[in-house]
Amino acid sequence: MLVPMAVHLSTPVSALPGVGPVAAADLRRLGIVSVADLLTHVPFRYDDFSKTKPLPALRRDDAVTVEARVRTIATRPSRNNPRLRLTEAILENDSGEAKAMWFNQPYLEKTLRPGTTWSFAGRVDGTFGAVLANPVFEPVGARVLTGRLVPVYGLTGSLTQRRMRLLAAAALPAVAELAEWLPPDVAAGRMPLAVAVRAVHAPASQDALARAVDRLKFDELFLHQLMFAAVRAQRQARQARALPVDADFLKAFVAGLPFALTDAQRRAAWDAVQDMARPSPMNRLLEGDVGSGKTVVAAIAIAGAAHAGVACAYLAPTELLAAQQQEALRRFLPDLAIGLLTGSRARLGGEDAPRDALMEALAAGRIDCLVGTHALIQDGVKMPNLCLVVVDEQHRFGVQQRHALLGEQGDAPHLLSMTATPIPRSLALTLYGDLDVSVLRQKPGGRRPVATSLVPETQAASVWAAVRRELDAGRQAYVVCPLIDPSDALGAASVTELGASLRRGALKGRTVGMLHGKLKSDEKTGLLADFRDGKIDALVSTTVVEVGVDVPNATAMVVMGAERFGLAQLHQLRGRVGRSDLPSACYLVARDVSRASQERLRALVDCADGFALAEKDLQLRGSGNVFGDAQSGWPDFKLATPADTGLMREAHEAARALLASDPDLSHHPALKENVRAAFDEVHLE
Repeated sequence: MLVPMAVHLSTPVSALPGVGPVAAADLRRLGIVSVADLLTHVPFRYDDFSKTKPLPALRRDDAVTVEARVRTIATRPSRNNPRLRLTEAILENDSGEAKAMWFNQPYLEKTLRPGTTWSFAGRVDGTFGAVLANPVFEPVGARVLTGRLVPVYGLTGSLTQRRMRLLAAAALPAVAELAEWLPPDVAAGRMPLAVAVRAVHAPASQDALARAVDRLKFDELFLHQLMFAAVRAQRQARQARALPVDADFLKAFVAGLPFALTDAQRRAAWDAVQDMARPSPMNRLLEGDVGSGKTVVAAIAIAGAAHAGVACAYLAPTELLAAQQQEALRRFLPDLAIGLLTGSRARLGGEDAPRDALMEALAAGRIDCLVGTHALIQDGVKMPNLCLVVVDEQHRFGVQQRHALLGEQGDAPHLLSMTATPIPRSLALTLYGDLDVSVLRQKPGGRRPVATSLVPETQAASVWAAVRRELDAGRQAYVVCPLIDPSDALGAASVTELGASLRRGALKGRTVGMLHGKLKSDEKTGLLADFRDGKIDALVSTTVVEVGVDVPNATAMVVMGAERFGLAQLHQLRGRVGRSDLPSACYLVARDVSRASQERLRALVDCADGFALAEKDLQLRGSGNVFGDAQSGWPDFKLATPADTGLMREAHEAARALLASDPDLSHHPALKENVRAAFDEVHLE
């Protein structure tokens, strides 16, 4: 007689039944090494197989569980596709009979033998009549794969849903070891942790699942609020060099700019320089809509810091954006020494330089501001007298990366973070809970609204005719594609294919450049420089042009496969045009679009306010991702989403109340350990 193995949170998944070397390696790729890891690998949706029906009453799209005997089972090749083998079974019970069908699984004949009875669950496909298509099955009464809400997990390699469901079921006894770590008053009214973890893997009902998900989402948000509070406390406990405000210098600097600041820019710049005048470190987020002029606010802060005799660093997420921002800062700050350091490039002022030469100039204090990518965080990059750090596109960096430049010894640098993704206030509270916020909602004067239109792909010829007219008038155009190279599976436009097609056809005779992430850094920089200088008429690109690219002469933006992008990402792309007083247009070229996608794209056509669009996106997409696929901004959340604004407020208030009575969590050791384990950059004493 087999004795079931004891399962603990620390049990390796490789010890679970059916996990061989291949499956263990695939599980490791998902970050699953122990049973505890397996239990935190939560499903991303559920199939509802809780309903049952008589076999003769099955209809198309029914999702059901049925208990039935296998009367016959046989495998044959498909009539339309010789490589496809169909395994067909006739199922019967007291209600009648029905057909089940599996694709390319002939081995099932050895398991589902005629006369055996099983519990089958699946969806009825009407393509071949009322047929249960690829149903899962298990012994009657098992209720792991059938007869309930069945979890659907993220997979990789050889892993299947059947295997993941069985492994999760085998791991469930270990939930008894999960200790409740929320303080009783915070946990009041919520499902206990062990019950919630069991329920997300094996929910007894929709209500139980909803309560379990609510508990686990709250845990994530509450931990983040405590982490932000700890980071803020650490920063505020350190001293910073107070940089005196020279109002006359700043007024003269602003007066020398080639344009007038908006009121919002003035307020944000004043907030920053006042923060830097204090002996505690500035910790401010500058949040602005597309084209609202965040870079010049950063330039004013850098000018003030350099005037006070200190050095600055400017951190950007990509080499392309870093190079663009170095050029922008050199235009705003021509009297300062602005350097550039990325993984593949070093520049002193406007000239490329050996990395060693840049490091020597940096160590000697001859660089006022160093712009760069993650390369700035690497060992060996030392900036003496660093007193101001600017982080651009802040949501692409984690808290740990964001603070790596700030050091842990001596005076803390002032921190100015920036994001071009408009975020509803409740969401900003969660994503950037350790920062004070300045908001730019105004656009600089002289800019015209961008005319936006939604165009079916079948009518794309009219778009290319409009682009051609812009080029004939001496203007330039962007064309953005979802892919770099063609993909038959996705059927979406690609840079290489569309760029070649435009050169041969609609834009023949014009200079068409192709920009994407596979190019070398100097190739990307050269292409952008040529586009900015008017040597390229149309730039076909991936979303690498989404932020930081400023070409006032570009008046047309074409987004191919627009239905594949997030609303905020489309708004960012649209913001690449309309950057002068020239009339500009954005064309959203879409394939067959679902009703939800149609409504989302129509929102972009009807609205130019990024903050209003962010709110609209939350309404339209619910638990969807307001940042688009390429920049979620939610790397640490498994369940919580931007739509969970109510839970965000609850978590924020609960964290604030707890920390008011126990600032260092000394009376809540289990909670303190969870914060420490979840965020190893937070040093809780």
